[in-house]
Amino acid sequence: MSQKPNRTSTATATAARPSQPLVTFIGSDKGGVGKSFITTVLADLMEVDAIAATIVQIDDQNRLPALYPGRVTTVLPASMDDLRRDPTAIVAAFDPFYSAFETALISRVPMIVDIGGPQQTVIEEYLALVDLDADLIEAGVCARWLIPTTAEPEAMRGAVRTAHAIGRILPSVTRHIVLNRRDGPFRFYPNSPADLLWKGGLEPLCLELGAIDIPAIAPGSWQPFEAAGKRPIDVVAAEIDDIRAWTGRSRPAAKVLRGDVAAFLAAAKSTMASVTGNRTEAVDEG
Repeated sequence: MSQKPNRTSTATATAARPSQPLVTFIGSDKGGVGKSFITTVLADLMEVDAIAATIVQIDDQNRLPALYPGRVTTVLPASMDDLRRDPTAIVAAFDPFYSAFETALISRVPMIVDIGGPQQTVIEEYLALVDLDADLIEAGVCARWLIPTTAEPEAMRGAVRTAHAIGRILPSVTRHIVLNRRDGPFRFYPNSPADLLWKGGLEPLCLELGAIDIPAIAPGSWQPFEAAGKRPIDVVAAEIDDIRAWTGRSRPAAKVLRGDVAAFLAAAKSTMASVTGNRTEAVDEG
């Protein structure tokens, strides 16, 4: 049986030359599709591999800095209208991102870039303006862009738009659609608007780019830990008494909750192997 992840031993560990892509962008122009949760899952799976990825957050949320103290750089660009009035402002606004990117090139420690929905078009404009694709090619850097979506039509439409935009702006970057089944499966009533959007837009992209299928996790199993400010790896590595203290549940219920999160993380590990590499041991609840 594999060992439970030990957060104490992995939290400060890094890999000098990991097999993972050096830069992973996670973004789509639709908010509420689970981008930050996917960032957390990816960072935790890397940590199981003793890789403490750095995180750049293009957003003003507080959750990631709280979960990964000392590892998150926050970028708060101005509004698109302000940036259009002064094109140089966009470069200055994203200087913290580029500084983190340069650090990653030197350290070879993977960097995850979490992009808030409202900031998607802003970062696209910036990446095109500074021609980051040329920098990636010159440095010989492997980078990927994960485009999350739920089965909600607006989310799928946003994923299609984002995939095409990133293909134009960063042609050297590998793109993947991330199918987040949180809100239900990607099955639709025949010929409904959602079905036509799926078959005519998103499904062909999944076949072309490759899809990462994130399984659903019962809301009742994850919400108590999210409310307690915990990460998936915290839950899987925790003792039952810790689970009870965090959730206020009975011992049997705590076992079920930990088991649900462990099963989710193991499934996510399997489906995200192309992003995290294949060195991570199987995760179980012990």
